[in-house]
Amino acid sequence: MTKIHVISGFLGSGKTTLIKKLIEKLDGKKVIIENEFGEVGIDGEIIGRESYDVVELAQGCICCSMKTDFEEAILSILKDLDPDHIIIEPTGIGMLSHVLSILKYKEIRDKCMVMSPITLVDTLDYFEQLDNFGGFFTDQIGNAGTIVFSKVQLIEDGNIDKIVDSVRELNKNAEIISCDWDNFDEVNYNSLTNVQYDLDEMYTSFIENSNEISEGIYSISVKEPKRFSKSELEQMLANISNDEYGIVIRAKGFITGNDGDFEFSYVNGRYTITKNILSNSERICVIGKNLDENNIFKLLLNQGRENYG
Repeated sequence: MTKIHVISGFLGSGKTTLIKKLIEKLDGKKVIIENEFGEVGIDGEIIGRESYDVVELAQGCICCSMKTDFEEAILSILKDLDPDHIIIEPTGIGMLSHVLSILKYKEIRDKCMVMSPITLVDTLDYFEQLDNFGGFFTDQIGNAGTIVFSKVQLIEDGNIDKIVDSVRELNKNAEIISCDWDNFDEVNYNSLTNVQYDLDEMYTSFIENSNEISEGIYSISVKEPKRFSKSELEQMLANISNDEYGIVIRAKGFITGNDGDFEFSYVNGRYTITKNILSNSERICVIGKNLDENNIFKLLLNQGRENYG
């Protein structure tokens, strides 16, 4: 099935930049639907220089006046181009909820899998935009499956915490990625491109428990891992470098612990554990070579691969 990726965000939040990063991580044929509200499709021209198929829908908003055109464009792309991925960039002044409602149409759902819809939050102007643009700004945040902060390198950590608190008032369930885009790794890209979205229940889930992300490199993702105390989490991260699990290059996760909620990051035998201030859902992703799925599942879930999912 064709995977549909929706990347929304207010004007100037960095959608085009993020899309250019993401499409490099997607295998297969890719088509971008660019919705410019105006006469000149600047972003579409920029993306099109990268030799991807770009379909521009200008002179209106796909979430209101152009609903029929939008649906027909998707169906036409599916028929004529048969892509592996469709990336949709709605206008920055559109309603994400309306875009998602169109993707519920049966003809589209029968042929497509909608991935977690992404909303970019411009951390520099967040509170000003929240005050001035209400409606569609909060709609984009409230209906996102994943929220990505942009321009975080330009503001202080304390302000990030305030934005997280405000965003959580609008969306309690979305995953939040708050690190500098220059520091994105395969775990971040996996979360942005390989998580399915249920349009009816509005929740996300990993598509696959094991996924090849590049030649010889695999990721294993689990949701709702077993509970760890902080000391148990430290022991788990020390153990995961053992040969019985394969060659673990990277691991990252959010867990609900017996003595608090934690976020951890592991790279080649080194790890850090901090409080989960983002309130992201419980999940762990492990990346490496020659990974032993069964042993890793036992380590993270107290049960083997054959009993999971």
